[in-house]
Amino acid sequence: CILFKGGTRDQVTSFACTMSGTITSDFEMLKTHLLHILQAHEGMRVHSPRTNGDKKEQVLLPRAALKVLDAAEEYRKGVEYFNRVVEVVEKMDNYEMMVSGRVLQEILVQAGLAEAHHRLRTFKASVSQEVQETSNTEDSSVVSFKGTFQKLLQKGVSPEDIRAAIVSQKVELVLTAHPTEAQRRSALKKHEQMLEHMKVHDAKDQLTPGQLEELNDNIKAIQWSCWRTNTVRRTRPTPEGEARNGMLVIEETIWKAVPEHYRRLDRCLKRVGVEGLPLDASILKVSSWMGGDRDGNPNVTWQTTKQVVTLLRWRIMELYYREVDELLYELSMSGGISQEMMDEVAAVSSMWTAPHRPGSKVCRPDERSGVHWNFHTGVAEDEPYRRLLMAVRRRCYRTKVSMEAQYLGKPNDPDFEKEAFNSTEELARPFEIMYASLVENGDEIMANGRLLDLIRRVRTFGLCMACLDVRQESDRHAEVMDTLTSFLDLGKFSNWTEKERCDFLIKEIQSKRPLLPAEMEMSEMVREILSTYQIIATLPSESLGAYVISMTRTTSDILTVCLLQKLRGVKKFMRVAPLFETREDLINAPKVMDAVLSVPWYRNHIQGKQEVMLGYSDSVKDAGKFASTWELHRAMENLLEVGKKHCVDITFFHGRGGSIGRGGGPPHHIMLAQPAGSLQNGHLRLTVQGEMIGRNFPSPEVAERSLEQYSTAVLEHTLAPPPLPKAEFRAAMQELADISAKHYQDTVFKSEGDIFVRFFHTFTPTSELGQMNIGSRPAKRRNYGGIDTLRAIPWIFAWTQTRLLLPVWLGNGVALQKFIDHGKLPLLQQMYKEWPFFSSMLDLIDVELGKASPVITEHYESKTVSDDDLKKLGATLRDGLQQTITNILKVKRSSELLSSEPNLKTAIDMRRPFLDATHAIQAEVLSRLRHSQGEVPNELRDAMIISIQGIAAGMQNTG
Repeated sequence: CILFKGGTRDQVTSFACTMSGTITSDFEMLKTHLLHILQAHEGMRVHSPRTNGDKKEQVLLPRAALKVLDAAEEYRKGVEYFNRVVEVVEKMDNYEMMVSGRVLQEILVQAGLAEAHHRLRTFKASVSQEVQETSNTEDSSVVSFKGTFQKLLQKGVSPEDIRAAIVSQKVELVLTAHPTEAQRRSALKKHEQMLEHMKVHDAKDQLTPGQLEELNDNIKAIQWSCWRTNTVRRTRPTPEGEARNGMLVIEETIWKAVPEHYRRLDRCLKRVGVEGLPLDASILKVSSWMGGDRDGNPNVTWQTTKQVVTLLRWRIMELYYREVDELLYELSMSGGISQEMMDEVAAVSSMWTAPHRPGSKVCRPDERSGVHWNFHTGVAEDEPYRRLLMAVRRRCYRTKVSMEAQYLGKPNDPDFEKEAFNSTEELARPFEIMYASLVENGDEIMANGRLLDLIRRVRTFGLCMACLDVRQESDRHAEVMDTLTSFLDLGKFSNWTEKERCDFLIKEIQSKRPLLPAEMEMSEMVREILSTYQIIATLPSESLGAYVISMTRTTSDILTVCLLQKLRGVKKFMRVAPLFETREDLINAPKVMDAVLSVPWYRNHIQGKQEVMLGYSDSVKDAGKFASTWELHRAMENLLEVGKKHCVDITFFHGRGGSIGRGGGPPHHIMLAQPAGSLQNGHLRLTVQGEMIGRNFPSPEVAERSLEQYSTAVLEHTLAPPPLPKAEFRAAMQELADISAKHYQDTVFKSEGDIFVRFFHTFTPTSELGQMNIGSRPAKRRNYGGIDTLRAIPWIFAWTQTRLLLPVWLGNGVALQKFIDHGKLPLLQQMYKEWPFFSSMLDLIDVELGKASPVITEHYESKTVSDDDLKKLGATLRDGLQQTITNILKVKRSSELLSSEPNLKTAIDMRRPFLDATHAIQAEVLSRLRHSQGEVPNELRDAMIISIQGIAAGMQNTG
């Protein structure tokens, strides 16, 4: 996968083998420590209080749990030993299954930690040994700024063009509370600590015996703490709780990673002979849906949105306050300063009302300035930087106090409100003035330290840490309009023609008369939606991002949101981002956007910029992977043409999930699926959902690596975009998409007697997933309907748990087989070799198929399915899985799955015995649940949840 400068393939193999050996040894070390502390407590009895207050004496680690581990270790010898695991599990009682599931879960978590640490170590090793990516691979573990710059230079891109592309780049990561993070925050925090210990363990040969013993004890202490922490969530998180968790991730990892991200870029740019980034560069942004995404989630209300925005503004001021406090120590210089600095210091002098005596300290806080640990009595008069920083600190403090009052519903102090920061420019200005003054007066080394880091943080996080998007479903907006037009005796808005709706909306948007009667009767849902727009009107526009309309199907869906913002007094409209999700919607998206951009008022309103969100999850659930990937590609191409027609820049907002079935994958791989020009000016906006937040940002160091991956992927796609495909390739891909989509939809949505629906609910733990309390929103948008109303996340989640992974392959094997039967295998192989889009798509499917297991799938069937027609369908699906594997390998000219991903294959093989044992437990639990009479025992319910968590840890994704 990787190549040393001037190296040989033997060196490549040696490097890969060394890296694979290291991840295995790390896992064995962690597993050994874990089993050591668990076995030391074998047979110990403890009192286990239940939620109802009763106490029950239980064995902390029953002997059966160790037996299943022994069987799993035997299983490493071959799949024929799986029956031994099953035999052990079937003899367990419910409590023993629950505890055994916990043991396996913890082992799989240790494997995940070893893999996370290994990815970072591989990257560091590759950079230090100057490995260079070859043109035919995108190994995400070694892609770096350094290597990407070298590759671009070799392709003839100038250093100046590289810098210009970086400066104009904007990577915006949108954190979402999608319910795919199966682990509790309590455990994730402990895992962050473990990663730090593993860094120390890498240098174990340099530790003294005492230090090594202490390190091992620290590792065991964290493992024991995790073991003794209940992994089962007893209650669902609230939307505000989800937002607070997101804030913790930003504060603990991304906040710390941002300065180093910029510094890496500065160093790499200087190495190729150009200047570093400009002082006001803003190439990274963080946004959030937590507290703003109300699509199908009645728990997110207007109060939630208001409180979350206030919390974000309060917390970021606390972080800025701390940084200013540190700068007060650093910037103690006196002497010459710039004229602009002199003017700024003079301007803030009036803030201090305490009388000044010559020779005494200035900027003395009064009794209303709060308690400050440092410089509480002021600073010396001849320390200009400290004088300006004292003014900034005071304003940070007063902004923070104002936000506290808003959050608590208390009246704000008018004097504090006057001094509160209201824009990023206002906050950045004094820091940038200080920077310029330091440089001008020979103190550049001080300017480029903590001060520069703070400036870049201000440009990244602004005044609210993360801009909050608002999302709502188009049908909900239609309900508001139906209520309004019916009250005005104009008929029902949703019964009008599309032209009538658009004409009415445009007329009312431009009208100066009020439209919304105060006395209008309305449902609670309508009142909630109007209240949301009303609170948007009161929030600072800088703290808000896009208003996303899910299930957008018409031009009126977009114009309706514009009218509702006007009706509730929003002065500066939130930008509207229509979300196109299903295959049909993706096909119609260009037509919808062409129509709305043809409206003169709207085109003038957006000022040449339009954001369009693309849904990866629902399109896969609707039509399968081939059709989804191709229709997304075509939609982007066609939407770009629509933008050119109307002189509008289209920015795509990618709603990608964590699993490949929901559009996930390494950044360099997923960028290859996008057409040239789809990253306008290097602007990438995408969601980071659920468990991917913990996977990409578990520590500051891993966060730095994740940011680098996104940035390099955008840079390369911008300056060296993938080539346009041949017409023959496009026609073939369209045919593959059509064939696969028909087979997928016939199987899932049109099965005779709804046999597929019966199989899905019988075979998968879909109903049990709802007990996990991993998100605040329900699994369905509506409280009725079948698979069509089921959200994409539980759909993917359920198939992942059973290792059939159906959404990512169903229909694909059939489509490839039809081409092969007609003698078109050479064409498919040529497409794989010459078209990055096609090779990327097959490579990602290859990765997912590498996690599938017909053996495990068949075992689930034996435990959950009894009807003959369901058994027959199960066998057909397993045959389809095998057909897809066979045909993918034929097209790739490969002998086995994951052949181009040796590190990933090592990681999967390392986890497989313990993962498969967890499946054996879950299948047995499912069987007992399905046959239970009366009330289900708590141990059995918990065993189910624990097995779901364990499988999620082993598969490294959920939905």
